[in-house]
Amino acid sequence: TDSSEIYAFPLQGKYYLFIEQSSQLYRSFLPIHAWIHYLIFSFQGVGRVFGYILGGIYVLAKIKDIFAHVKAWRVALVRVMQNVTYGTVPNKEQIEATGNQCAICQDDLHSPTLLHCSHIFCEECVATWFDRERTCPMCRAQVADDPQWRDGSTTFFLQIF
Repeated sequence: TDSSEIYAFPLQGKYYLFIEQSSQLYRSFLPIHAWIHYLIFSFQGVGRVFGYILGGIYVLAKIKDIFAHVKAWRVALVRVMQNVTYGTVPNKEQIEATGNQCAICQDDLHSPTLLHCSHIFCEECVATWFDRERTCPMCRAQVADDPQWRDGSTTFFLQIF
């Protein structure tokens, strides 16, 4: 079996997000040893005090950065553990009121999902939409969180600090 049978493509965004957040967390730990060694041991004599001060400032800044990455990683981990649902399962009357048609794919509803703004879409269609956008496709009400990295993209920013 290929991976598309195991995980539906539109639902892979949460896995991409988790992998990228894990990568960002790992990348934030990598330069610590090199910078501490450089800041503390590159100065001699009285200048070593300056190196310790710079090392302390670096450690404080890095702790703040790592806590932010750990927080984002934990959110991504929770998202991986949850089923991708952005709403609730609508009842029969609500589905019939929409004509049993998804406004995104223009096909019959498959696994219908009722958003808090009362619009109904296929779960896969709306999951694909929320991998790129935060708002309902119909009324633009805020529904999802930040879609960053859910499309498999990554940052090419060099982790120097």
